[in-house]
Amino acid sequence: MTRPISGPTFKAMHEPRVDWLRSRIEAEYVVERDGWAGERVDRVTAELQRDVPVGERLDTLVLWMNQWTAFTGPGHTIYVSRRLLETLPTDAAAAFVVAHELAHHRLGHLPRLSPGWRAAPKLALAMLQRLVHTPGRERDADLRAIELCIAAGYDVDDCLVALARMEHEALDWGDVDGVIDDVTSQRTRRSHPAVRRRVADIQAHVAAMARGHRLADELRTRAAARRRTLAIAGGVAATVAIALITRRPPRGLL
Repeated sequence: MTRPISGPTFKAMHEPRVDWLRSRIEAEYVVERDGWAGERVDRVTAELQRDVPVGERLDTLVLWMNQWTAFTGPGHTIYVSRRLLETLPTDAAAAFVVAHELAHHRLGHLPRLSPGWRAAPKLALAMLQRLVHTPGRERDADLRAIELCIAAGYDVDDCLVALARMEHEALDWGDVDGVIDDVTSQRTRRSHPAVRRRVADIQAHVAAMARGHRLADELRTRAAARRRTLAIAGGVAATVAIALITRRPPRGLL
């Protein structure tokens, strides 16, 4: 049963759609469905998807788990740990976290998993971590996330508080390479860019947005560059193949 609608923002009026990953996660963890935490993620998730038909919107669940994390997977659900959410002081900070996961969906970062993975959801999530979370994709998700937050009316600096809290958490654990973007951290193989690099990239993107730039423009440029590269590579391969097929064998072999 969904909570009653109240205030200017609201939870979509539909029963939660069921997918196999969500069902297994709900069976594994306690989901906080009432109180301020659930209300906050419902509110920001709705605000971020105002341009999406109600029946196609993603849901966000708050999980009681030890990890300070947020993640998503195949299906239509975003997951945020209660431990992370309680460190975010405003809706804007929470919105950036949710928007980042929503961006992975909108950018097509999530692969389809065959039904065979349903028997091993933890292994499936581990595999998704490797496939989805690369520095390049995380950068794109950050930039799309800030675009979504701005479109929903959230303040950029308030959104970036989420990354400031992430920096504090990383430093508390002694993960200096995860925070400072220096030569050492750049040489370390990580799933995400250093936190300060993420902040700098977002701020640069926001400045470019003021000039009319959007991530979609960058993605189109990259796609065109890939097509040119493939065309050149294909042309070279065809030339080599023709040369190998048509060249005459050395004298004396026939």
